[in-house]
Amino acid sequence: MIAAFATMGAVTEASAGSVQRSVTNRNVSIETVVEFGNNVQPVTIEQSSRINIARVIEIGGTGTVDATIVQNGTRNYANVIQMGGTTNALIGQSGTSNTAEITQIGNSTNALLLQVGDMNTGAVSQFGRFNWLAIFQFGR
Repeated sequence: MIAAFATMGAVTEASAGSVQRSVTNRNVSIETVVEFGNNVQPVTIEQSSRINIARVIEIGGTGTVDATIVQNGTRNYANVIQMGGTTNALIGQSGTSNTAEITQIGNSTNALLLQVGDMNTGAVSQFGRFNWLAIFQFGR
C-alpha cells in the first residue's frame, strides 16, 4: 500500500487527467469519475434512477478535493476515495437500501453522510491530521 501511495505522489501537472463514465436510464444509473493531478475539479453526481451506483476517485496534490453525491432511488451505493491536502466528501442518500463508503487521506479530512431509508450502511476511514465526520442515519 505504501508503494502505491509513493507512485501516486509522482503524478505531475503535465500528467493530470480525468476519466468519467456513466450509464443512465430509468432503472439504473452508474457513474464513475476518476481525477488526478494538482488541479482536480469538484465532482457532483446526482442520481434518481431505481438503482444508483456512484464511484469517485480523486487524487490531488496539496490542494483541495471535493465530491458531492446525491442519490434518490430504491437502492443506492456510493463510494468515494480521496487523497489531497484537504478532502471534502458529502453523500446524501434516500431509498430502501443505502450503502456508502468514504476513504480520505489528507492533512484535513471532512465528511458528511446522510442516509434516509430502511437499511442504511455507512463506513468512513479518515487518515489525516484534522478529521471531521458527521453521520446521520434515519429510518423511513
